[in-house]
Amino acid sequence: MVVSKQLHKRKDVPMDSLASLPSERQCHKQLYKIVRGKYVCPHCEGKILLRDRYVWCGRCRKKYSVRSETWFRGSKLSFQKIWLIIWCWQKKKGIGATKDISGVTYPTIRKWFRRLRKTLPKMYGSKLSGFVEVDESFFGKRKYGRQTIVVGAIERGSRKLRLKIIRDRNRRTLERFTVAHVAPGSNVRTDYHEGYNELFLYGYRHKRCNHSIGHFGSTNNIENMWGVIKRHLRSLYCNLSITDLKYILIEWENRQNNPDLFYTVGDYLRARACSGYFH
Repeated sequence: MVVSKQLHKRKDVPMDSLASLPSERQCHKQLYKIVRGKYVCPHCEGKILLRDRYVWCGRCRKKYSVRSETWFRGSKLSFQKIWLIIWCWQKKKGIGATKDISGVTYPTIRKWFRRLRKTLPKMYGSKLSGFVEVDESFFGKRKYGRQTIVVGAIERGSRKLRLKIIRDRNRRTLERFTVAHVAPGSNVRTDYHEGYNELFLYGYRHKRCNHSIGHFGSTNNIENMWGVIKRHLRSLYCNLSITDLKYILIEWENRQNNPDLFYTVGDYLRARACSGYFH
């Protein structure tokens, strides 16, 4: 496999296929290094030996479970299966495909996907600026009365993203979202919804495009993002709860704003393995 010079500088080589899946021992050893920093006993810095569920120090005769120091402590899954589930989630595999790849049951995969999303950080960074597209979309089927409204903003060029579930599309709701996530003076692009009519009062350079007559150019990026997210959701869930949708939106914000978390399993574990534990 040919790897670029830039890739050699990284700590991990991407797992491009199942053929490059690390062995159980390699997964265990890599996780120990990620959590402890180096592959030695934390008390006496003696040589340690790997066992199935723990590591053992030959000098001070103590044993440790590195799993207990991460948010997936208590799990009965092997390290290799944990690697597979995280890899499938990073690659946007569906629950059915993940089940076939990992051999883990549907309920377990759903639970793990939910936990992986809950470990991701919420976006509280600097506001979007420059050219920013703002739009809202409906998630769920109208005929079943399960529609949820989501408003989003995407920054052109960097493609940084902000998403939020809202109760309605009133002017006050849309203005509050825009002011919270878009810097004043930015060039804001929206459709002709009346909720955006007075954005210029907040110091934005506002331009609208009329979707009803086929003008989408100014909001192509956010419209495309809605399509990508919805296609992915159809491969995951038949019935999606608002709670699940909330964390899926956080996941997509991180996919756009923190892409390194989804590059390799090791990148994700270094950043989020010890971030907390979720039931």
